[in-house]
Amino acid sequence: MNELIDEYIDEVKNTDYFKRLLELKEIIDNNYKKEILAFKTADERYLEASKYPNQYDMDSIKNNLIIAKKNLYSKSEVREYFEIENKIQDILISDFNRIKDSIHKEEKRGCVKLK
Repeated sequence: MNELIDEYIDEVKNTDYFKRLLELKEIIDNNYKKEILAFKTADERYLEASKYPNQYDMDSIKNNLIIAKKNLYSKSEVREYFEIENKIQDILISDFNRIKDSIHKEEKRGCVKLK
């Protein structure tokens, strides 16, 4: 069973989608460090402030997070990254459902009706 899983993982890793995802990750990590840091900082600040909303200007903190996210997610490589990530996820879900359906059909065939 582990061999089949390893083989499947290797197949996924060798797809053009996965290879492009790795390329994009490297591009994003190298070219958008400032935007990534700004987004992570704004996100952490928002999460922390959410614990004590009465002590912070939540509208301002939320707006800073929205701006930081928009700045990062507006980059074409980031948008493409998430599009490809979703495609890979759809493929994995589809494969999982096919396996699940196949197992379910095999279980039905193996069942014997009791009188």
